[in-house]
Amino acid sequence: MTRLIAEQVLMIPEKIKEFDRELIEKTGCSLKELASEASGIGSAPPKPAAHPVAVIPVTAGQGTIKGFSEALHAIAAYLGFPAFITAAPDVSGLVEAYQSDATIALMADDHLYAAINLKTRRATGNDEATAKGFTTALQKMAGGLKGKAVLVIGLGPLGTAAAQALLQEGADLILYDLLREKEAALLKSCATAEQQRITTGLTLEQALARTHLIFDASPGEAFIPAAMLPTGAIISAPGLPLGLDPTAAQKFTDHLIHEPLQIGTAVMLFQALI
Repeated sequence: MTRLIAEQVLMIPEKIKEFDRELIEKTGCSLKELASEASGIGSAPPKPAAHPVAVIPVTAGQGTIKGFSEALHAIAAYLGFPAFITAAPDVSGLVEAYQSDATIALMADDHLYAAINLKTRRATGNDEATAKGFTTALQKMAGGLKGKAVLVIGLGPLGTAAAQALLQEGADLILYDLLREKEAALLKSCATAEQQRITTGLTLEQALARTHLIFDASPGEAFIPAAMLPTGAIISAPGLPLGLDPTAAQKFTDHLIHEPLQIGTAVMLFQALI
């Protein structure tokens, strides 16, 4: 999990309605609709109002991030969950959540961000949830992914989860990572039939020339110039910071989904209710 910084989350509560409007314009789905579909929860999801969410600050490791708990609270509340931030952090906060009869506990340390259903003991992690949420966003923007080539940039835990989600959607994959052994390892882990739908070993420029559908899960910053992107590029980019340079981000803004927390958190919350 990429550790966020305060500047990436402080404005989320204030701008969540604006983010949702932009998401609807780009994908045709609200955050709630996108998260419900991406979670696999089905056509009749449980009502969020019946499931209180406790946001638990965690002080371990490098400590809490300013505005992080408030951002999680805002996202959960916007989706219709009764949400509160526990008065105490860490284990004491978890006990407080349990005693307050919360359904879901949201908490993150330097290594894992998870939603834990305190009733069913189901736990969901942010990498898988973010991968599924941004895959669904890409699918909506592209009008479907089956049989289409998608470039996945960055094959850490998030990129690997995205590759798996994209294969499930029927996409053909082009994999790119600076560490070529990650491409080979992911290819080897796939079933034989899936391997036939995966291309590896290309340079970034070669890979970008083969498709207009891009899933950027890389932690690299501004390494993709506008001139390298094909006409009509559609980019789903949960990687932080953004891999597109400022000119590219501006040019493709109407076909770019990039944010630090909202989609992954929303999908986690719905996944925790399954």
